[in-house]
Order: sequence, then structure tokens, then C-alpha cells
Amino acid sequence: MIEEKNKKSKFRAILSSLVFSVILMIFPVTSGVIVVMNGMDAIQSYWMQGVFMMLSMAVPVVFMWITKMKPAQIGFTRVEKGSIKTVLYFVPIIASKIGFLIFRVDSNTQTIIALAFFTIMIGLSEELYFRGIILRKLRSCFTIKQTVILSSVFFAAVHASQAFSGTGIIIVTLTIINALIFGVIASEIVILTRSIIPVIIWHVLYDFINWISVAKGTTEVTLIMIQSVIMVVYAYYLWTKLPEKQACPA
Repeated sequence: MIEEKNKKSKFRAILSSLVFSVILMIFPVTSGVIVVMNGMDAIQSYWMQGVFMMLSMAVPVVFMWITKMKPAQIGFTRVEKGSIKTVLYFVPIIASKIGFLIFRVDSNTQTIIALAFFTIMIGLSEELYFRGIILRKLRSCFTIKQTVILSSVFFAAVHASQAFSGTGIIIVTLTIINALIFGVIASEIVILTRSIIPVIIWHVLYDFINWISVAKGTTEVTLIMIQSVIMVVYAYYLWTKLPEKQACPA
């Protein structure tokens, strides 16, 4: 009886996580279609997609209101004392992006403002969904490490939506792999620090630097490879720091 109940709880957690993932994916796909159909330029695209990502946050906010879930329950709280040392003061994630800033970046003021809005909305919305609502749901009936993997798979799957924008299969594949690694690290950091705030900041800066950098060709490939190595090593290190016990929602 207990085992059957646990299976049902796990199924509901996965199903609800899937539903939230699909709901979120609708917004970037829709905005992407609008951008393509109207032939919008890069700056217009940033604003349009940023607005849609902002609108996407209405769903989890309404969900939290209906279920009377407090922001602190999904990580909107201060970092747990001593945990910053455990995650190496975030140095690896900082190091992974420094190379992109060494080369010239787009200095157009309109681009910077539009891109800042776009990436802030992405960071807030995706973290609210994945490291907020979804991570908490999965933690209620899966072990911590299972939760990290499952939430990261959902996160990576949503980024497959780039295929609808006409992006080549190679780029889409690399994006999914990168999103999976990013998702693992983000989930690990939230669990270890008990706060979603550092991950939101990282997510915003990560995307902003990616888009503002003008590194191309061999230089870009080299920087991505260096970044990937650092992130994989960091993900493994954080993995070894995760507790083994069954996780419970905050």
C-alpha cells in the first residue's frame, strides 16, 4: 500500500513538472513565431521575447497564490550560512564566462538595454519554474540526486524549443546539452545554499554575456569548450557535496 502510494506521488510530481515545463515552453515558442512572421530585428526580438517571458511568470505566481505557497518555500530567502564556501564562492561559474568578456562586446545602447530586459525576464521566469516550483515538487518524493537529474532533464527539454525557430540541428543539440549541464549546477546550488537568488543572478548574467559577446568562429568554439569543461568539473564537484538522504520540501 505504501509503495503504491509512493509511486502515485512520484507520478503526480513528474506529471505536474511536465505540465509546468510545457506551459513555460509555450511562451518562447509563441514569441519566436511572432518575431519570425513579422520580420523583427534583433532589438525588437529581445523586447518581444522579454515581454512573453515576463507574462509566463503569471502562471507560477497564480499557482503560489492558490496553494498559499510562500516565496521562501521555493528559495526566495537568504543563502544558508556557510554554504557559499561549499559551492566554492561561485568562482567556477564566474571563471567560465570571463573569456567571453575579454573579446569585444556589442556596445550599442539600445541593444544593451533590450538585451538586459530580455535576459532578466529569462532568468526570473525559468528559475521560478525550474528551480522554484518544479524542484520543490520533485523533492517531495524523490531523493536529492534524483531530483537534480529530473529537474535538469525537464530544463534541457524545454530548450529544445529552439528547433521551432529554424535553428540548425547541431546548434539545437549543443543548446540542449549545455542546458542540461546548466540545470544540474543550478539545482545543486539551490539545494546546497537553500536559496534561488544566486542562481537567478547567475542565469541573467550567463545569458546576457552569451548574447552581448561578439566572439565568433574558432574563438567562440574555443571559449565554449573551456566553459563546458569548467562547468562539467564544477557540476561533478557539487554532486559530491549533495546529501544522500531523502529530500523533503522546505
